[in-house]
Amino acid sequence: MAQQASGGLGRSILSGLCGLLAIVLLPVSLVAFWASVMLTRTDVFVDELRPVVSKPLVQEALTDGIVDGILGAVTLRPAIEKALEAPIRAEAEALVASPEVKDAWTEGIRAVHTQLIGVMEGRADTTLDAQGRVSVRLKIPVPALTSRLEQAGVRDAASIAPVVTIPLAKASDLQKAQQVYRVADAWGSWAPVLVAVLALLAIVLARRWRAATTLVAVGWIVLSLALALVIMISREPLLRPVGSDVARTIADAAYGLAARNLYYEIAIAVGVAVVMLLVSALSLAFRRRRLN
Repeated sequence: MAQQASGGLGRSILSGLCGLLAIVLLPVSLVAFWASVMLTRTDVFVDELRPVVSKPLVQEALTDGIVDGILGAVTLRPAIEKALEAPIRAEAEALVASPEVKDAWTEGIRAVHTQLIGVMEGRADTTLDAQGRVSVRLKIPVPALTSRLEQAGVRDAASIAPVVTIPLAKASDLQKAQQVYRVADAWGSWAPVLVAVLALLAIVLARRWRAATTLVAVGWIVLSLALALVIMISREPLLRPVGSDVARTIADAAYGLAARNLYYEIAIAVGVAVVMLLVSALSLAFRRRRLN
């Protein structure tokens, strides 16, 4: 009898430990799964950030970059250069809304995602700018300005294609994120499976499986909602250190994508927990009905 009681107590303790780990590790597993699987989806990243090119701050930065790129590529007398600046800016303002610039933006966003993943993975061949920053780089042809530049005495005006660079973050500033990513990448895809196995063990080993199921489900719901709240309130503090307004606009769109993917995972976790609660409640109701 004592041995059976000891064995039952050991099972209860092990069940409680597995249940506690299943609850505590759920938000960690959701973030790890996102970092290892969802973060690397370049096409989704590009689709989300493609409309950002229409934001006023981004268009203004592209316009300034085109003007500076053209004037930096030519050698003219100061008076001529000053006279050209206004028409070049007017043409650049029209150009940034063109399909060509939108296509260049799409390629730039695709490349910056590759840079970001390269930095996270610590790859030595990651392409950064001269200051070691992850940047959006756009090469923008300006054929509409060719004749005007030729009239001003610019040779090979047709070959001028300014490269506009929008710095986002220094690779050195992403070291903490890099360490987290490496851990998540190593086991993140299996993290939800581990949590599910721990929850199953907690239920199987419990003396009262319905109570164990209910506790795990309630714990999952509470911590899932807590994770959603953290994601909501962390947006502003995380984006505040981002340098320029343009970079912050891009980072905000990227954060929105990350948050939405995490919200999907949270919704799935809550849905599974609700199903567990329903199964437990229906099983208890059926048992009481059968006993009566």
